[in-house]
Amino acid sequence: MKMIWLLRLTCILLGTFGAAASAQSSSPTNSSSTLVATAARTCNQIQQRLGPSLVQSKVSGSQYEFGANAAWNLFNTDVNFQPTCIVFVTNAEDVQVAMSTIFENGADYAVQAGGHSAMKGWNTLTDGVLISFVFMNATSYDQEKDTITLLPGIHWGDALTELEPFGVAPLGARVNTVGTGLLLGGGISYLSPAFGYAADTFVSLDVVLVNGTLVTATVDNEYADLFRALKGGANRFGIVTRYEVQAVHVGGQDNQTWWGGLVIYPNSSAEAVLAAAAHHAQDVNDTHAALLTIFGSVINNDSSIEAVIETAMFYNGPVSAFNETFAELLSIPSVESVLGPLSYLDVSDVLAQSANASGFGETFGASVLAGESITDTERGFADGEDPYLKTFSLFTNFTETFAPSNKITTAILAFTPILDAQIRVGVERGRNAIDPPLGNGGFNAVQFSLTFAEGVLNIPEDIEAGRDFYFANAPSTPGLPLYINECDEKQHVFETYGGFEFLKTVYAKYDPTRFNVQHTRGPIGL
Repeated sequence: MKMIWLLRLTCILLGTFGAAASAQSSSPTNSSSTLVATAARTCNQIQQRLGPSLVQSKVSGSQYEFGANAAWNLFNTDVNFQPTCIVFVTNAEDVQVAMSTIFENGADYAVQAGGHSAMKGWNTLTDGVLISFVFMNATSYDQEKDTITLLPGIHWGDALTELEPFGVAPLGARVNTVGTGLLLGGGISYLSPAFGYAADTFVSLDVVLVNGTLVTATVDNEYADLFRALKGGANRFGIVTRYEVQAVHVGGQDNQTWWGGLVIYPNSSAEAVLAAAAHHAQDVNDTHAALLTIFGSVINNDSSIEAVIETAMFYNGPVSAFNETFAELLSIPSVESVLGPLSYLDVSDVLAQSANASGFGETFGASVLAGESITDTERGFADGEDPYLKTFSLFTNFTETFAPSNKITTAILAFTPILDAQIRVGVERGRNAIDPPLGNGGFNAVQFSLTFAEGVLNIPEDIEAGRDFYFANAPSTPGLPLYINECDEKQHVFETYGGFEFLKTVYAKYDPTRFNVQHTRGPIGL
């Protein structure tokens, strides 16, 4: 039972129109009455072109409630947001119709693919058009080209299941209920050490631009700049309606070529585990090894805190190589471990998240820390404070401060190593927008996430202030990129990218009127 509970902790890691007006707005530059009128007009025009079965409102569509509540994060459901209409697109042409009409009318809009976003308002809205990919959820494998096609609405668990008979998989999420939005943020996979960010496996992308034009972008055609920008540019560069990605040959369910699982540590091992996570990012450049290090706090009804430290570690190779690569972590005193032979599908299921895990408010936030060699740790730090220990101290203080509020049920601090080998793959495949520095060793993408108690419909002001304090004081290594899929909406993630100047140039080219940043919520800074 304890291991099942730990898995749940780990996985917390998305008629007439205009009747549902609200104080929430994704476009503060426009008045509320203008937003309502514009959204209603736009929805009516899209419905005239696509029909009422695809374009539904709260008062005239049987699928509307389902679409308005399809997001994983409770904060992004109809308790806070009521789209004027939802367009249930079935192909790229539907997206073109919706987006061109939105553009012509100057309406606000949002796009929802898998719906697994912790950023409030990034995949839904009020007084605007929601484009939903819930019915575009297929995948296929082309054996001749050795590529996989993914439609935007599919979740990674479903894709893996459908592709298992072919023995292939796309680079996807470490939690199976995550969707394809992961790709536009770069994407981290257990396969990333060998194959790069998930977006580095792009072969071609069908993209609907902000004015409704449909283009196909590849690494070497006239849209090569757009192709690169979509490798980390999130929702700012168009709506991808089809992903063609490199297939990775992982074998089927019976091919247990991996070794690994979960190891649980006592609180007394916290400092040693932190050091091992830092050392792994710097000293291990093994493309067969995947690691996720998690410090969790479960807050009980009596406000007591149950702390959990665990690592998910996997090796695509023999147990002897696993033991050598993870020797430091394996030498740290632990209280429980579940290790053994695994197929890639088994690996992807270790952090399996059930559908019942949705329905709670969620927040994310990101920082980044350079890896540390063992000699770095032994020598000490210029300012006298280890940034890993400082991050952990801030996390602990936050949890202890807000546990008595009974508003939070789980807090997580997670470290994902981005190895130098992974960065090199991105460079060799034409670079991505994130473009971390190469040759300096690896780093850890650090995620700070919260799950809120049942009945909490918005982030309480005092907890938001506490999160702001955490982000203002959490160390981040200059010159390294934040991971946009795990960021807070107030963080200037693009500015940390090595490709930031490139992104600004490409954005100006494809959206010269800045329609996207004015009419849909997403990363700031362009």
